[in-house]
Amino acid sequence: MHGKKMVGCLFYALFFCEAAGALLGCKEQYAPPGQVPAGMVWIAGSDAAAGFFMDETEVTTARFADFVAATDYLTEAHDFGWSGVFSNDSLGWLPIDGANWEYPKGPDSARARPEEPVTQVSLRDVRAYLTWAGKELPSEEEWQYAASQSATFKNYPWGEEMTPRKQYLGNWWQGPFPYQDAVLDDFPGVAPVRSFPPAPNGLYEVAGNVWEWTATRDPGGQYVIKGGSFLCSTSYCAGFNLRQRQLTPADSGLNHLGFRGILRP
Repeated sequence: MHGKKMVGCLFYALFFCEAAGALLGCKEQYAPPGQVPAGMVWIAGSDAAAGFFMDETEVTTARFADFVAATDYLTEAHDFGWSGVFSNDSLGWLPIDGANWEYPKGPDSARARPEEPVTQVSLRDVRAYLTWAGKELPSEEEWQYAASQSATFKNYPWGEEMTPRKQYLGNWWQGPFPYQDAVLDDFPGVAPVRSFPPAPNGLYEVAGNVWEWTATRDPGGQYVIKGGSFLCSTSYCAGFNLRQRQLTPADSGLNHLGFRGILRP
C-alpha cells in the first residue's frame, strides 16, 4: 500500500476509534501489524475482538478466473448445469441453463466483465477460492463491524443518511421494485468494483452492488448474506442498509451474490 493511502487509513482508524469511544472499548490496535497486503485494508480491533485485514473490493471475475485457471475448479453452477437469474422480462427469478460465473445471466447474455464482482458462486465455491488465496470468509459480526466503520454507523458505511447531499454512494434500485428502476446511481445492473467512493476505512461497495456471503450459519441451516445488491430498493428489501440481513442456502448461486475475504494477522 502506498504511503499516502496508509496514512489516510490510519487517520480514519484513529478518528472512528475516538468517535466510538466507550462503545468499542478502543485501545491502540489501529495500527496494522506490518505491511497491509495488496488489495486489502486494515480493520482495527477493539478490546472485544482482534483486528483483521479485509478485501477492499468484492472479489472480481478476473481474480476468480485466476483461481479457476490455476486449479481447474468447477463451480456448483457448472455441476448443476443451471443457476438462478433475475429476469427483467418476467420480473422474477428463473433457473437459467448455463448460467455461471462467466455468464451470470446465461450463455445467451453478455460475459461477465473482469472488473465486475464475481457472482453465481455458492458457499462451497467461495470457500475453495479463499482457501486457494489463503484467506477466510468473515462472520456476520466481522462483516458488520467492518462495514459500519467499527460500529460507528448503524445504517450505511458513510453515515446515517441514505443519500447525503442527494448523492448515491452505492448501487441499488431506485423506484418501485421490480417495475421501474430510475437508475439514479448510473448503473442499471451490477457495477464494476471501485465505481463508488470508498467508505472511510477504505472498503468499496460494501453496501449495494452484490450481496456478500458470510460464514455465519442460521439455526435453520442457511447462511447470512449482507450488504444488499443492485436489486434492493426501499420498497423491497433495503438490503444496502446495514441493519438488514438475509438468509440463503449454501448451494445458492445467483447473479447478485458475491463475496470478499479476510486475513487474520
